[in-house]
Amino acid sequence: MSSDSHPTGPFGSIAEYAAGTADCPVTEQFAGRVAVVTGSTQGLGLAAVEKMLARGLSGAVLCGRNEEAGQAAAERLSSPAAKVIFQRTDLADLDDCAALLERAASAFGTVDILVNSAGITDRGGILDADRDLWERTFAINARAPFFLLQDFAKRLIAAGKPGSVVNVASIMAHGGIPVLTVYASAKSALITTGKNAAFSLARHGIRVNTLTVGWMDTPAENRTQQVYHDRPEGWQEAAGRELPAGRLLKTPEVARWIAHLAGPESGIMTGSVIDFDHGVVGVYETTPLPAPLS
Repeated sequence: MSSDSHPTGPFGSIAEYAAGTADCPVTEQFAGRVAVVTGSTQGLGLAAVEKMLARGLSGAVLCGRNEEAGQAAAERLSSPAAKVIFQRTDLADLDDCAALLERAASAFGTVDILVNSAGITDRGGILDADRDLWERTFAINARAPFFLLQDFAKRLIAAGKPGSVVNVASIMAHGGIPVLTVYASAKSALITTGKNAAFSLARHGIRVNTLTVGWMDTPAENRTQQVYHDRPEGWQEAAGRELPAGRLLKTPEVARWIAHLAGPESGIMTGSVIDFDHGVVGVYETTPLPAPLS
């Protein structure tokens, strides 16, 4: 749907649309809108861009450190109906973060949607994590989304227009497993950033929602399992059989929820934290206990 030509309040036309009975055609939900998606050269970020493009997105900025993959994806996804560009970005570098939004503004004149999808899952627990791991994990998983959101919000406020942010956190943010203390802590910080920002920016019509995603089959997760846990090729099938759905989460199904939260179907929804996992936090067959000391 076209964006906000007749706004009825800070949230613009989506507020009127969401309260009405008419449905927007799926292929027009993002018409006229531009999205910046981090971690979008592969995996979930790329799937989210593909899903929004299929629903009418007019422009997208891919970002990541792999320039070859990013440029190839941008060329593949660009069409007469949608312009897609790539910006090489190291999210541990705040100058790169600033350059990402500036590139988007320069290329498209505006940005309507920010998806903070990037993250690293390097292992580190309370007894073995070192300073370098902590600082890098928090820089990419918490600091970068904070300052990207801040920059995005300032630009929208200056332009007097609404917008939408989707933060991709992790089910581990609710506590996590011992080898992911640092990761869980950073993703927990991201959840709090999202809720606080949603409240702070609501009067400006800027929505901020968060997905806490469970175990998902991605290229990055495949590498992590093989490097840290010596998993063999094809480990996903065996791991999936232990889960209620018989498989790991897949990127297209999570991308659908990113599109839902970013687009008009979620209306004025803001500040939400949605768990997307096979399990239910706080509900167990038996009380989880730490493993015995070896």
